[in-house]
Amino acid sequence: MSTDENARDLIGRYVQALHDGDWDAITAIQHPDFVEDYPQSGERIRGRKNFRSILENYPGGLVGEADNSTDRVIGGEDRWMISPAFTMVRLSGANDMHTAIVKLRYADGSTWYMVALYELRDGRIFRATSYFAPLFDPPPWRSEWVELNADAGTSRS
Repeated sequence: MSTDENARDLIGRYVQALHDGDWDAITAIQHPDFVEDYPQSGERIRGRKNFRSILENYPGGLVGEADNSTDRVIGGEDRWMISPAFTMVRLSGANDMHTAIVKLRYADGSTWYMVALYELRDGRIFRATSYFAPLFDPPPWRSEWVELNADAGTSRS
C-alpha cells in the first residue's frame, strides 16, 4: 500500500470512528500533539483529551439519522463508505496533506457539511482545520444561471 493509500485509509478510519463514537480509536489515530482549529468560531482544541471531551459532551449527542446515500472517496483507488452520522463525501490529497468533505447528520435532524484539512505526522492526524456549514435552499434570484445538483441536497431534503 502506498503512502497516499495509507493516509486515505487512516482518514477513512478516523471518520468512521467519529461516526461510531469510538473514542479510543479516535485517540489512537490522533497524534499525541493533536490540534484542531475551528476558524469560524476562532476556537483551537489542543490535545486529544480536550477533543474527546468535546465529543463526549456534545449537546444531544452526535448520533444522527441514517443517510442512505453512498459516498465515494476520491484520490487514487476509489473506496466506498456509508455511515449514518458522519458520511465521507470526498477525500483528496497527497503526502501528508489531505482534504475531506464530510456530511454530518445531527440528532436534531439537521444536516451540515464539514470541510476538514488534515495534516499527518508520524502516520497519525497531527493537525486539523474544520469548517462547518448547514444546508440551505438556493435563492430564487439566481435560478436562471444554475442547475440544481440532486446529489448535494438542500435544507429541504
